[in-house]
Amino acid sequence: MDALLSIVLPLLAGLVVFLLVMRGIMALVRRSLYRRIRRKFAGQTIVRMSIGANFFGQTSRGLGQIRGNGALVLTPNQLYFALFAPRRELTIQLDNVVSLSTPRVHLGKTVGAKLLRVDFRADGGEDAAAWAVRNLEEWVSDIERFRGH
Repeated sequence: MDALLSIVLPLLAGLVVFLLVMRGIMALVRRSLYRRIRRKFAGQTIVRMSIGANFFGQTSRGLGQIRGNGALVLTPNQLYFALFAPRRELTIQLDNVVSLSTPRVHLGKTVGAKLLRVDFRADGGEDAAAWAVRNLEEWVSDIERFRGH
């Protein structure tokens, strides 16, 4: 029993340290994204913002995309997403939003909860993107309100 404890306790301690370090890194990432968003939208109205939005991909980019976290921002005229890594941005003008839905799966990916899916007109026709966000129904309601429907 002592031999087992001498193995398990250091492993548990290592796991706790790892989780604390990851939590600190995520806090730094969120602060960095928050500053980036505040600079980009200085002087503009931000209706809703999620620094921890989980991006499920953009349909036109195909199935090989990796999910990623970033900042999702709604203004009165656009939906903007900044992916933390790799650094990528997506801007959807609300006038171009075709429909909103809340599926559980997008591009074969799921977290077992409903997603915010936005179908929109793009240069090459129609496209779609999806995110896991807190307060999903409020996001849907606000986007609908500002797109004029």
